[in-house]
Amino acid sequence: MKNKKEQRRNSIRNRIRKIVSGTAQRPRMSVFRSNKQIYV
Repeated sequence: MKNKKEQRRNSIRNRIRKIVSGTAQRPRMSVFRSNKQIYV
């Protein structure tokens, strides 16, 4: 059971890392959304 859960987590992680990749020149963007503003 644990192995299946771990595989699922890794596949989700890999899917996200494929889309959201950061480098030294272009780091990952962090966004905070409040009710009034969006902070990037």
